[in-house]
Amino acid sequence: MNRDLLIQQVKGEYARLAQLESQGHITDQSYSRMSPEAYYERALEKAIRDISAGKYDDCVSGFQVVERIANHKTKASRIQDTIEFTLHNMEIAEEIITSDTDSKKTQDLKAANVRRAEAIPQMIREMKEEQAREELNHDTPNILGGGGNG
Repeated sequence: MNRDLLIQQVKGEYARLAQLESQGHITDQSYSRMSPEAYYERALEKAIRDISAGKYDDCVSGFQVVERIANHKTKASRIQDTIEFTLHNMEIAEEIITSDTDSKKTQDLKAANVRRAEAIPQMIREMKEEQAREELNHDTPNILGGGGNG
């Protein structure tokens, strides 16, 4: 596929998605505390760099590129999912503990929650380190050492 054509199709897809988000007045935190427009602009810039470098030469349309990007989870995202899953498990364990205070299962759940609580700070550190690495790798102007124009 022609890379220039692929870039034009990706631009169209991201413009369509940003417009849909704006029409829906999306204001939640799923965009890392940035507006949907800024999020899609940043995603578009990265997509253009990757297309120009040949990363998506096997894609037949801009839609396929955008879909592949959307389905890719970064290591930081996976760590964040693990933290959220761990916190959810701790909440469920607490509910069970409060309903059954003296069983062997309760003692096991209490011990598991202690281990989970001890593991969370390390997971948070790993997530922040990975986010910083990803920011540097994405040539962002917002990070000292990033290769952007800022």
